[in-house]
Amino acid sequence: MRRSIYILFLSILFTGLITGVCLGQSEELVVGNTFGIGARSMGMGGASLGIADDFTALYWNPAGIAQIQKFELFTSFSHNTAITDSSFTNEAVIGTSRSRVRPNSVGIVYPFYTEQGGLAIAFGYNRPQNFDFQTLIQGVDPSRGNNFSGLYVNESNINSGGIGIWSFGGSVYVSRNFLIGGSIDYWTGDIQNDLVATATDTLNADSQLSRFSFDDEIERNFSGVGGRIGILATFEEIVNLGITLVAPTEITVDEFWREYTTVLYDDGEEASDPENGAYSYDIERPFEIGTGIALKLFEKRLVLAGDVQLTDWRQTRYDPAAAGDIDVNYFEEYYTTTIQTRLGAEFLIPEVATYLRLGYFRDEIPFADSEIENERDFFTFGVGKIFEESVKFDIAYMWGNWQQYRNELTTTRNTHRFFVSAAYRF
Repeated sequence: MRRSIYILFLSILFTGLITGVCLGQSEELVVGNTFGIGARSMGMGGASLGIADDFTALYWNPAGIAQIQKFELFTSFSHNTAITDSSFTNEAVIGTSRSRVRPNSVGIVYPFYTEQGGLAIAFGYNRPQNFDFQTLIQGVDPSRGNNFSGLYVNESNINSGGIGIWSFGGSVYVSRNFLIGGSIDYWTGDIQNDLVATATDTLNADSQLSRFSFDDEIERNFSGVGGRIGILATFEEIVNLGITLVAPTEITVDEFWREYTTVLYDDGEEASDPENGAYSYDIERPFEIGTGIALKLFEKRLVLAGDVQLTDWRQTRYDPAAAGDIDVNYFEEYYTTTIQTRLGAEFLIPEVATYLRLGYFRDEIPFADSEIENERDFFTFGVGKIFEESVKFDIAYMWGNWQQYRNELTTTRNTHRFFVSAAYRF
């Protein structure tokens, strides 16, 4: 009986240790961490709010859909490699990587003939968030006054999955140089998290414990309905101004979990405690506003574009709370406002109908309680080619890294993303 209580106490403490290191990163997956949509857009650093002239406008700025005057079939795939280096309590750096190929975008645009202006609708899927990464942690717990003080922690945290958006929307020219559009969005996705950790008494800090292991598997399924509206204005045929408003979206999270705890004592006795359960809660994403400008120079052979997008993540809410020890206003205390910056350039070589692109993308980390060494900064490059005036093929490469420190854990991540898109218009 005494040792059953002991294992329960260890489970609570160890879960607390894991939560302290990983909670913020797990929740941030749902409310931030933009991956990117479309090879043409990402080749220009994601600067699309003032351009929005292919299917991905349904995500970036739905007002631009009516610019597409032919039926368009669009598809895109991405390949992501996330390399994570971590150092716990200033121990040696441990590196790991995870790579996955995922669908990035697929859909259609259908234009309608009008005597004046234009009208088009679009339907399809965009996958703006990707959760494929893993982290390894090794080191002695430096805390004092609990059963893990002085224990050597070895933890593997593997994540996979993502969130996609099924959208239906359209836009219309309300005047020769002014478009307005919108979409209804259905958010859906999942994340699988497998956390395996051991705490070993290598320094004989505990009179009874030899080793403690903890295996935690969590699957979260996401669903929710939202929407966005956009406007796109053209001035003197060389300047485009775009604005997108994303409505607050309530994401329902259905969580299924399984825990298996094992304790090995110094006298050789072993005890285990398996548990499992299910829980549901909601995360309400806040209102987002973005604005962008695009300049078309040298007879539109050169395009320069820039976007900024503001999100106050402190307005994110749980309903109900995700766990008994988490307050519904958790985000207000531990998160902050971010500004996402996207810059890009595109140059057309008309003799070979080929586009060259480069860009810069900053996706600020929203944690208020982390020491940020550098934000999520990405540099992007891309190439596009038109075949027979009906088929367009684009590729893009995106490289970025960032570093943060919290709860004795220093994490550095390098990411390499490739995007391949194809569009057929007729």
